[in-house]
Amino acid sequence: MATDSGPIPAAPTPALATDTEGHRGLPELGDTEEAIYEAARDLLAEGGLEALSMRALAARVGTTPTAIYHYFQNKEELVQRVVVRGFREFESLLRRAIDDHPVGSLDRLAAIGEAYLRFAIENEQYFKITFGIQAGCPRELDDVPARGGYDVLRQCVVDAMEGGAIRPADPDMVVLYLWSVVHGLVTIFMACDCESLLEDTAIDVPEGAPPVGHLFRQFRAFIDNGLLPA
Repeated sequence: MATDSGPIPAAPTPALATDTEGHRGLPELGDTEEAIYEAARDLLAEGGLEALSMRALAARVGTTPTAIYHYFQNKEELVQRVVVRGFREFESLLRRAIDDHPVGSLDRLAAIGEAYLRFAIENEQYFKITFGIQAGCPRELDDVPARGGYDVLRQCVVDAMEGGAIRPADPDMVVLYLWSVVHGLVTIFMACDCESLLEDTAIDVPEGAPPVGHLFRQFRAFIDNGLLPA
């Protein structure tokens, strides 16, 4: 873990702009802000809040701690903006995932689950931040940016009930059930070695298939059968 007193991991340094007198300064504005976001995201994912200091962040970006304050007032603002950005990207991915599937269909619900897994696997840093950074106490759902994608999933559940694809039930209970299944699958495979975990079971994963994706598709049969109308 990088701290103010410990060694700071090396990282690529963005190209720096040069002023008319030949002095090396900050990268151009857009590049700088993006570099700060990415460095802050990585530090948070690697070691949590304790790993993120202006000194460590400046070293990752290739600038000075003082220069960081040109873009962010303090560490708290930076963390909040990184978390907000992560949640918004997450929600956007969920919405794009359902566009090609009929409203009210089970395929639409499955697409959200697959998008959830894809976000976690392809954007592990953002996933750890959006669901791992705590603000001292549990947040109200309304305080979570984009409500954590909850509304997207809930609307798909309501549409599926109204269309007869799943039996009537408390939609919020169904949302929490589906969310728990997918989130649990993700966190298990992030915490454990996938190959050794599956070696201890009778689950046969086809060669070359991503284990977590294969298991999700197997789980879908149980989910669909459990939600089908009587």
